[in-house]
Amino acid sequence: MLSGLLNIGQSALNASQAWISVTGNNLANVDTEGYSRQYVDQRDAGGLTATKPGAQGLGVNAQQIMRFFDAFLERSYVRQSTNSARWDEQDTIMTSLENIFNESNRAGLSSSLNKFFTAWQDLALRPDDTATRESLLSYADNLSDMFGSTMDGIKAIQKEMDVSIGQTVDRVNDLAKSIADLNRQITANTVDGISNPNSLLDKRDQLVRELATLADVETIDNGKGNFRVQLTTGQPLVDGLNSYELRVMGPRTEDRVMGNSTYTGTVKYDGSDSHEYTVDIVNGGDVGDVPPPQFRVSLDGGKTWLRDENGQELHFDITDNDGDGEVDPVLVKDLKISFTSTTDFHVGDKFDIVPKSGLYWIEPTHGPQNITPQVRFDGTDNQSRLTGGKLAAYYNIRDDNCGRYMDELNAVASSLIWEVNRIHSQGTGLSMLDYAQGQQKVEDISQALGSAQAILPFSDRLQEGNVNFHFYDKTTGDYTASGMLDFDPATPGIQNFDPSRHSLEDVRDAINNMVDADGNPLAPPPLNASIQDGKLIIETNPAANVSFGMGTDSTGLMAALGINTFFSGDNASNLAVNSQVHSNTNLIASGQVNGQHQANVGDNATAEAIGKLASKNVTISTLWKTVDNQSISQYYANLVTTVGSDRRLSRTNAEYHTALTNDLAERTASVSGVNMDEEMSNLIKYQHSYTAAAKLITTADQMLQTLLGLKQ
Repeated sequence: MLSGLLNIGQSALNASQAWISVTGNNLANVDTEGYSRQYVDQRDAGGLTATKPGAQGLGVNAQQIMRFFDAFLERSYVRQSTNSARWDEQDTIMTSLENIFNESNRAGLSSSLNKFFTAWQDLALRPDDTATRESLLSYADNLSDMFGSTMDGIKAIQKEMDVSIGQTVDRVNDLAKSIADLNRQITANTVDGISNPNSLLDKRDQLVRELATLADVETIDNGKGNFRVQLTTGQPLVDGLNSYELRVMGPRTEDRVMGNSTYTGTVKYDGSDSHEYTVDIVNGGDVGDVPPPQFRVSLDGGKTWLRDENGQELHFDITDNDGDGEVDPVLVKDLKISFTSTTDFHVGDKFDIVPKSGLYWIEPTHGPQNITPQVRFDGTDNQSRLTGGKLAAYYNIRDDNCGRYMDELNAVASSLIWEVNRIHSQGTGLSMLDYAQGQQKVEDISQALGSAQAILPFSDRLQEGNVNFHFYDKTTGDYTASGMLDFDPATPGIQNFDPSRHSLEDVRDAINNMVDADGNPLAPPPLNASIQDGKLIIETNPAANVSFGMGTDSTGLMAALGINTFFSGDNASNLAVNSQVHSNTNLIASGQVNGQHQANVGDNATAEAIGKLASKNVTISTLWKTVDNQSISQYYANLVTTVGSDRRLSRTNAEYHTALTNDLAERTASVSGVNMDEEMSNLIKYQHSYTAAAKLITTADQMLQTLLGLKQ
């Protein structure tokens, strides 16, 4: 009995000592990040039932040191923190993007557009004034610089995102390896019911928390080192002792042919874009069949398909019109798409084109899986891809935000180029033309100019009709003749231009064989047309001794080819003033040839028409929307509003998700965090417990001494 008292006292001393040690450790780590408050797993040591009075206790066992930890709260915090990290980072970067378009305290693109159109209105007042023409060129150059600078600013942010993506992916892989190594250590240092490696568990939780700020992950804990960290899409980053890596890979394609497909080729492309392209075969067969094989394209993973300005789904023919045995490239947005084989196209076969660097999960046996974050055109995230953490923010900014803004900015520039050139190409300046070089290149001069295979930037703007040229004696300046284009001299009457049939070669031949309004060939031929590097060159025939001016063009052909235009280029990055106009301000078309075939110096019809574009509603298109009820300036103003709206969205989401994350952090801290007052109270309590246990041993010792003294 007395020895039992001593043992009970000893167990109580050990337990109290353990509690005091743990409490002291808690106090020491009150400010240690990631430290979970610890406690002693204290259990009743049982009792003896075979002795009287029976069921006598044997004291207490300080079994092991445990930590206060709520797995449900921790998993909730991890899930929520990945959202707040994404939106916090996205909001920070959106501030820089918003500054590119902010014109509240400086002149920007909107101001440059207004000044450009005002310069044309000034020219309409003084069409023969050289200073006014020089001023117009200055404003046009400034506008070109502003478009280029704005585009360069967006591209610079995209490059910064690429750098951040690379660094973040490296950190994700390092964290995955570290967690797998911790799993190994936890397994080695865990003795069930005796030893619990709390510090290693805390460290693992901290690494998981950091990982969750970089990518959306979730955890599955089956005890010890059997701990799995996986993306919310299911791909593991850590599975027990094994780690898997993410990798940034360059542009690539992937085939997804049907199981019963016999197509042996693959898709190929040229160009780059911020969007991924899904190519879907909608009409099978072989190249040369009637109707030909066709495909459609989606830029958001197949959720929506590209449509024309009339809302009709775009289908692209697969052809070999030049007979070289290879599929003709087709221009779709920013890519030239073709295929490596010309036979056995199968309906339902799909091909993915990723014309940019993407994020991939590396599976050792099946190859990389594309998990690049993707925002669809309806604004929703592709849930089969990465959707959270800083990686999602970087990719969404680079591909969705920057990609959309660049597309919209290009739409503004393209519409400006077309509308100005469409008017200018039918006008005349202070001097007639002896030479005109096309500013737009046709990739395939044998293809119909209105087809996607020709690869001409403004091919969709071309219409059926004809072009008028007016000729003047180079010596006297007197009017001599007018000419039109006949695209089939063998057929009676003048055969007009048809964009679905006639190529650049046909245009060249029609210019070289120009006819009058009655269809009679002009002799000698007033013009010599040729093609150099896909561009149309028009020169006067020395034998005719004429110069020429452009007249009415119902086709849009001259504007599309860049003949007698004010601008060159087709987007915000390459918009510039036509070099011919820039070197000779007399070629700025302020007037036009009137009904009496006169081109008067004081005529301002063309300048006035271009000046009115400041407020004229025009059609501006991107591949996901068409606007025809706004002016160019209004459309750009709406783009600026969109950028501000996106910034507001990111800020609102950042505030919302941060509030939720902070709440979960507080709840987690209430369970695992160290409370100084509570620990000080515990210290006093366990000090008294230790004193009481020592008193029990002292009492038992005195009883033992009394018992031994009875023999004396």
